[in-house]
Amino acid sequence: MLANKIKLFLFLFLFLFTNLFASTNDPIDKILIQSKNHSALTSYVLKKDLKRFEKKLKSQNNLGIRIFGDSHIAADFFPRVLRGYLIKSNSIGFAHALQPKYQQNLNLKYSYKNFEILNSKNPKNTKLNFPLGGIIAKAKDKNAKINIDTTLNKKKFEIGFLFKAKDDNNAFNIKDAQGKNFKLRSFQSNKWSYKKLEATFPLEITALQKNAELGGYFITNKNDNNFLDTVAINGAKSDIWLSWNPLVVKNELKLLHNDLIILSYGSNDALFQGFEKQKFKNNLKHWIEILKNYNKNTIIMLISPPIVTYKKNRTYELAPNFFAVREALYEVAKEEKTLIFDMYKFMQDTGGKDKWIKQKLSLKDVHLTIKGYDLMAKKMLEDLKQYIRY
Repeated sequence: MLANKIKLFLFLFLFLFTNLFASTNDPIDKILIQSKNHSALTSYVLKKDLKRFEKKLKSQNNLGIRIFGDSHIAADFFPRVLRGYLIKSNSIGFAHALQPKYQQNLNLKYSYKNFEILNSKNPKNTKLNFPLGGIIAKAKDKNAKINIDTTLNKKKFEIGFLFKAKDDNNAFNIKDAQGKNFKLRSFQSNKWSYKKLEATFPLEITALQKNAELGGYFITNKNDNNFLDTVAINGAKSDIWLSWNPLVVKNELKLLHNDLIILSYGSNDALFQGFEKQKFKNNLKHWIEILKNYNKNTIIMLISPPIVTYKKNRTYELAPNFFAVREALYEVAKEEKTLIFDMYKFMQDTGGKDKWIKQKLSLKDVHLTIKGYDLMAKKMLEDLKQYIRY
């Protein structure tokens, strides 16, 4: 009798455990299976270029992937899935000096005191000298501090610092986990300088001058360097790069080669009242031209946003330029021979916005939930297998 009760208990336990596990994973898996024959990814890339990228992807040797974008990318939920499935990351690549509110880099942990974050998206900052990424960490006073650590198991890296200061002497002190101290000295007043060090995380960065500025970090391995990094700002339109110093940006683009560059823009362009389709296309095509110039043989992928809605009075309405932006992105993809992943198409093929909200995959505005970004990234990876084996 006791033996039968034990067997029954074990059966019920296994049944509940199995079904609990299945119910946790089922929604995403089920949607991916249902959408298997409805690809949201279109390729205009030459087959020889796809084959070259496929070879590089399989080698996982000095593989670089970079995502430029807006809030869909800045929280790092979509990129982390790609980082987990597509690449064997052993370094970090580019990172903002500090992350603005609601943004994060899941490879890093930041804390700071007496620094302010300057953002190129802010119209008040249009005259500032922004580097790649458009984010500056500025010391409010001498001895302002940033503490930064990596969540990776590896802690020792080559770390390049972009910095500037008013006086042409020491701007920052870097103290690493082994107690080593390094000085960052600006040899030209108010000009961006770059210095690469070998240091061990965590780092303590101390300002030695009031108003000294940090423009970002390049965190790499000396020999085999695989990374997927993000250059994103909440609220960014596709022309955000025009507010960055072109000479500084071009010098930064020389530092790391990217085999795949993903551009995820359009949501904020769709909301912009002064949207002009041809201007949108020209700016995006020019940016692609620059990126290709500094990343020979790179593959470009565009990501067309999910449906863009905004709150008007008490209801949510479709952004007036949403379909014009979507159409323009497809035209750019065809003209520039890129890949394009259509988040709107995938959402429509799997029930639409209302169903995604009901399934807790989307918020009522333009954004998805963490679970929604997870699903969207996995769909992109599944559809990529049509063109590239990995």
